Amino acid sequence: MAKLALLIGISDYQPGLNALPGAVQDVKAMQRVLQHSEMGDFADADVTVLENPQRQVIEEAIETLFSGRRKDDLVLLYFSGHGIKDEAGKLSLANSQTRKNLKGELIQTTATAASLIHGMMENSRSRRQVIILDCCFSGAFAEGMKAKDDNSVDIKNQLGGEGRAVLTSSTSTQYSFEQEGSDLSVYTRYIVEGIEKGAADTDNDGMISVDELHEYARKKVQETAPAMKPEIYAVREGFKIKLAKAPVGDPQLEYRKEVERWARDGKISSVGRRILKRRQSELGLSIEIATQIENEVLEPYRKYQENLKEYEEALTEAIQNEGILSQHTLE
Repeated sequence: MAKLALLIGISDYQPGLNALPGAVQDVKAMQRVLQHSEMGDFADADVTVLENPQRQVIEEAIETLFSGRRKDDLVLLYFSGHGIKDEAGKLSLANSQTRKNLKGELIQTTATAASLIHGMMENSRSRRQVIILDCCFSGAFAEGMKAKDDNSVDIKNQLGGEGRAVLTSSTSTQYSFEQEGSDLSVYTRYIVEGIEKGAADTDNDGMISVDELHEYARKKVQETAPAMKPEIYAVREGFKIKLAKAPVGDPQLEYRKEVERWARDGKISSVGRRILKRRQSELGLSIEIATQIENEVLEPYRKYQENLKEYEEALTEAIQNEGILSQHTLE
């Protein structure tokens, strides 16, 4: 059984699509946890990383990923960047060459169609196929360009199949939830954290399955950015594909899971605090380590509160300055 991964990050785009500096950082973070012997345990030679590749390079790499595989091979395709829908609602993955014509329509030969990927998956003998898409489906368009969009993409029909799992960062088209600066995207951050910390192993069997990883990331994302709705589409055994290992009996991981259990709305109740104090003692953890773990668990909600406060301040200032908000300010 082989384990192979193709990680694609697109940060640079043509005018009309916002740059995503964090996309190449996303793939580096994914590479780190996948190749770690105590986490993903993918062989270095079996993880291919593409940073800002052109369309033909992307498509040849995807074909190589899926072709010549055996039934029990695990194949993982990860993409961080812009996703775009054409006039027919079909999804394509954008690259640095992707552009639109004068009518604002996608020039299809400049992007990689989901249908092309689907065909390669269909032709592959592998029955353990995982796709992780960290993108807004209509992309983020520069001022003056409009996206005709109904806020949904039929991922299940376009990429679903037997022995497959497709994880998406959001069904929303709101580009405001993309990366800020060169940081990791919100979704990839918690995909990586779930593997790196082992916290996504919710059934404590020492392995992280696709559905466990999705549920961990979904919960964290919605604490940070409630409007985002990560989705999973899987067929038959696709839900239970094992992606990574997790430590068993690790005191810090056990304490982290206890904190996850008792944290609500960025706080820990008085009852939860008593239970955690006892568990800290039983597990032999220092106050410093316990506090660090608690801060990491509570960070998504605190980040949301920071964002909310910033939004409220910006809205108040805009109303004071304009009275009736202009369309430009609303956008």
